[in-house]
Amino acid sequence: MKKIIVAAGLLLALQIVLAVALHLGGDDALQTPPDSHLFSFKAEAVTGLTITDDNKGSITLVKGDKGWVLPGTFDAPASAEQVTALLEKLAGLKQGLPVATSAGAATRFKVADDLYQRHVVLREGDKVVADLYIGTSPGFRQIHARKAGSQEVVSVNLSTFELETAADQWLDKKMFAVKEEDIAALVFPTFTLRRNGAEWQMDGLGEGEKTDATAAADLVAKVSGLTVQSVVAAETASPFFAGEPALRFTVQRKDGGELAYALAKGGEDAYYLQQSQRQHYGRVHKIQAEGLQKAARDGLIAKAAGSGEASAGQPAGEVEAGAGSVVPPVAASAAPAAGEAKAEGAGK
Repeated sequence: MKKIIVAAGLLLALQIVLAVALHLGGDDALQTPPDSHLFSFKAEAVTGLTITDDNKGSITLVKGDKGWVLPGTFDAPASAEQVTALLEKLAGLKQGLPVATSAGAATRFKVADDLYQRHVVLREGDKVVADLYIGTSPGFRQIHARKAGSQEVVSVNLSTFELETAADQWLDKKMFAVKEEDIAALVFPTFTLRRNGAEWQMDGLGEGEKTDATAAADLVAKVSGLTVQSVVAAETASPFFAGEPALRFTVQRKDGGELAYALAKGGEDAYYLQQSQRQHYGRVHKIQAEGLQKAARDGLIAKAAGSGEASAGQPAGEVEAGAGSVVPPVAASAAPAAGEAKAEGAGK
């Protein structure tokens, strides 16, 4: 009888312990499988993204008819590739096992409503589909996170470096570029470089002139690889375009369209770029700007094989023997030897 009473007491105690643990830990830990997703949204359906940092700085990106833009930065285009990569990563985050479930833990891991490293909100239209607080990092490529409205703190595969709040970090740096395969011709002030099959050829070549294939390919690469460092306000850049800019050139596309470019020198080491199909002013690096300014017809003409430069490098001892022929050093040295033999014969 005593054994039965003792067993019943132990069973009751175990039930009390389980009830207390369930009460303190909440039902979510038992009801949410660790391998389930944190959110149920589809990356391609998201139309708005806002990231706020621990200094209350924030960035908002909006998806419009022409792709992702930065409303706070003159509606400049954002990098679609970068935004898509982040959305897909957020959509794929797994629940995992909770690190902590108390209200105090949210503050300790910096994922509280009023204390966090990043606060990320995703929207589909006006509907919030994800609301996430990002905090401290427990290890490499891991970070503590908490869904708004939940006490569970989890560890997810993410970093604050993927959640920058500076506009330049999200800007489409290739907003003025054009793919090399889409270029039909480059029209600069003193020359036109035109695609001819798989090669580039200068218009108006003179007799004996030939396009330098390497120099031509290098210039095309510079144009197709144009990047901007940032987008600036019109009132900052437009005064430098009031007169004649430092350079104008045109890209003729294979589809028949044209893109007109204007490059202006601003303050010290500052260059600004405009393109006919965009309203924005982009700041470009000094090296890119000066590289385009140096493009000239003479630099795109190949040097003839028989030019003065080639003759200057001619090996010592070689002498011309008639039109277009060269006598090797060995043959040249043989002539004096014959003369010496005659002299010896005369002296006998």
